[in-house]
This record gives sequence, structure tokens and C-alpha cells, in this order.
Amino acid sequence: MKLQDLDLNLLRTLDVLLEERQVSRTALRLGVTQPAISHALGRLRRHFGDPLLIRNGQEMILTPRAAEIAGPLRQILAGIRQLSGPARFEPGRAKGRLRIACTDYALAIVMPHVLAGLALEAPGLSIAYSHISESMFEMLESGFLDLCLTGQASCRELQVEVLFRERFVLAARADHPLVGAPMTVEGFVAYPHVMVDVVHSRLHGIDERLAGLSLQRRIALRMPSFLAAAYFARDSDLIVPIPERIAAIQARSLGLAILQPPPALDLGAYDYVQAWHARRNDDPLHQWLRGLVRQAGRRIRVGD
Repeated sequence: MKLQDLDLNLLRTLDVLLEERQVSRTALRLGVTQPAISHALGRLRRHFGDPLLIRNGQEMILTPRAAEIAGPLRQILAGIRQLSGPARFEPGRAKGRLRIACTDYALAIVMPHVLAGLALEAPGLSIAYSHISESMFEMLESGFLDLCLTGQASCRELQVEVLFRERFVLAARADHPLVGAPMTVEGFVAYPHVMVDVVHSRLHGIDERLAGLSLQRRIALRMPSFLAAAYFARDSDLIVPIPERIAAIQARSLGLAILQPPPALDLGAYDYVQAWHARRNDDPLHQWLRGLVRQAGRRIRVGD
């Protein structure tokens, strides 16, 4: 197949296939039949000399070649849309999907404000959520991800904008033995903990500081979710280091107590940011998206 055989419709089909990873969902989004998508996938496989999507159990996964193609393809299509579309970005006319990486912290604290703005200004746009991972840096660079919301200690060479300040506290059941007295380091390590494991998490600093005091806490449970972690404190002696805004939500819904870390282990306040790749700086759609997230950050600060 020659280069001219890859018309815009075929490239658009490939973009949606790599996103949906399913023939039926791709057909539904593009408003065509499943056989038409299957035929297009066959043409694309012959052109690239690669299966692009392969079955893994009940799912389809991207081949390494497909993963390599995905980011540049999105940039090409975005550039074509910019050339053929209006010079000024008009949210009310925009259609498509934005990919944002974050933890469930941002899903609970930031994204409700963002989605409210999206529904009001750009109802034709939707958001696909990806969990924070080590690969998100490469995914932002490739263009597969549009934005990252994070409080991580490292954002590498990304562009960042501070949205608000956050800090860690401890969640425990309301009648926990540690409630009612100032927290000490000895009390902190006397009870088992839930550890929310996030890439480059600032929570790792707790264990570094304890090691400096020749102490070690016992991690009873490791998990990736801040929202779910607090549930394990409700009926046990577990202590959960957790961001203060999430703790406030869970304290109300689960009847938990919020405790302050011992001064020797206090991680202090940290910046919660939106992060993106520099090539997105002048993209009108992404400028608008960052403005929407910026407005969400202002609303969250006002709520402090």
C-alpha cells in the first residue's frame, strides 16, 4: 500500500481503533458498520506490516508498533483539524475525547468542577481517565495523554501550573486509641498502616524520615486508591495517611477522625499541579482545557 492510500478517513479510523481497542465500539463512534471497520483494520495492517491490535483474552491490546503510532497520529489529525477548522477554538462546536491522567484524589476533588465546566461550555467533548503511572511522562510526550493532574514530587521536564496547596493528615476510626491526644512518633508506628502506592508519591518521605529515627512502620495493606483506603480504617486500628481534602470527605461519610501527623514526620504542604508537554503550549484546545482546570483550582482554593 502506498502512502496516498492512507486517506484521512482511514487515519481517523485508526485513531479511534487505537483508542477504543474494539471494532464494535469504533463502528459505533464513527457511525459505520462493523464489517467496514474490520475491512479498514485489514488495510491498515497490510500497510504497516503489523497486526496493530491483538487479542489478549477478552480484550484487544496494542502492539509496540501501534503504541508508537498512536501519539504522532493524534498530533497529525489535530493539526489537520486546526488547518481545516476555524482559526479560533470554539468549545461549543468541539467534539472528541480528552485524556487526563490522575489519581482518584483528582477524580473526587478536581474533576467534578472540570466536568461541570465541560458540560456547560463544550458538551461535545468527553474525558477518558487514565491512572497515574510511570509511563504517563512518555504518554504526554507522545501526545497520547493530554494532561496530568498530580501532587507527585517529580514532573520531569513537563510544563506545570500550580492549582492549589494540599497536605497529608491521618484518618482513623473515631474511637481509635490515638484520638484525643497529640500524636507522637511512637504512637504513629504502634499501629498498622494503609499505604496508598502512587508513582513518586510524597508519602514515601514518611518512611525515609522514620528510617532516620531508626524506626519502621508496619504496612498492613498497599493499594492504589485514596478514596477506598479510608474504608479500611472504619472498623480497625489501621491508620491511613491521606490528603486532607479527601480525609474531610471520608470523615463526614464514614465517621472517621482526622489526626495530625507527629511534627517530626509532617510532610508539610505541597503543590497540586496540572502538567503537560511543552508542544501543547500553543494548542487552542489545550489552552482552553488548562483554563477550565485552572478555574476548578480557583474554586477549590476558595473552598479552603
